Formats: sequence, structure tokens, C-alpha cells
Amino acid sequence: MLVQNEWSDPLNRLRVGVVLTFSLLENRDEKYVGYRVDELSDGSSVYLIRPAWLNQGYDFKVCVEGWDDSENPAPSHAEIYSDLYWKREHDGEVAFDAICSAVQEIHEGASPDEVIAEHGSKFDFTVGRVPEALLKSLPWLFIEQDIRYWNYTGRNMTIEAVDELRTGVPFSDLDLELQDLAEIHDTPVAIPNWERTPTN
Repeated sequence: MLVQNEWSDPLNRLRVGVVLTFSLLENRDEKYVGYRVDELSDGSSVYLIRPAWLNQGYDFKVCVEGWDDSENPAPSHAEIYSDLYWKREHDGEVAFDAICSAVQEIHEGASPDEVIAEHGSKFDFTVGRVPEALLKSLPWLFIEQDIRYWNYTGRNMTIEAVDELRTGVPFSDLDLELQDLAEIHDTPVAIPNWERTPTN
């Protein structure tokens, strides 16, 4: 089906491809199915769990090993915004603008590896989680939104909040539940912890 159709929107092709993959690989009687979709430089996994806990159609949970200490460590949108906010407040403008550019390009369909290769040399951060943990979860969070809000611009909900952060909107004007920085730094993929022994 994917090759037979002429796709004017490559993001829609990607969305449909993900749904078809789930449809073809999952049996009717399976409770939960996992998909390993990427990895961090230390070998930690980025993976999907289906169905998500609300079990709404083709939704899924995006997990990043080490994001937190839970059994299924799933980045929330609030945690991603918080990470970007703390980077904006504590680190340089060049680094912050670079990671926002990377997020924008992933939103438009670029791969995390592409944007890390392009912008990674500017990721001079001292706070928050390592950038690749954030960036390698985002394509799947965008796709999940595209699937859940099928006839709307699902992925735009996330990028609008990032745009507000990027343009310097003060915290008091942001509709944001802020994750405490100390809580972030207590996670395995926090920047101060990133010299840990790589996983096998």
C-alpha cells in the first residue's frame, strides 16, 4: 500500500506506515507489544509499548531507557518542555537555539541522527538530560500525536510550546508544569550522570 500510493505528504506516509506495521505484526490476543526503535550512544534503548495505558486505538507509549527510574520510563511533553526551559535559563543562547533548531527539524521530518550531526557540536549544556535522549524520543511523540489526532495537526501542539520557549516567553506566561531540575539530575540520562559505564 505504501509504495502503490503517491504521497504528497511524507509525514502522512510515515504515520500510515507505523499504523500498518502495528496492524501486520500484532495479534489480536496480545496484551502488550514492544518495539525497539532507536538507541542512545551508550546503547540505552528508545522503544515503544503498545497499547498505551489508555488503550485508545493505535496509540502507544514512547520510552527512553534511563529517562527516569520507572519500569517503563516515558518522556512526557511537560518533562521535555521543562528540560528545554532549564537549558534556556542556565546555558548559552547558541546552544539553546541549536537544540530548538534540531527539535524544529525533527518536527518537519528529519531524523535525530541528522540533526545531531548538524547541530550537536553546539550542544554545550550543563543542565537537564543529554540532548540525544530528548531528540530521539521526539519523532515518536510527534507520530503518536499524528495518529491520535488523525484529522488535525497533532504534532503542532508540541512545536508551538517549543516556539514559545525559543522566543523567550517568560515562565509566568507559559502554560507549563515545570519539572524540578534536581529531579531531572537524579535520572540516569541527566548530563551530570552521563559519564556512567555504558550498558551492555
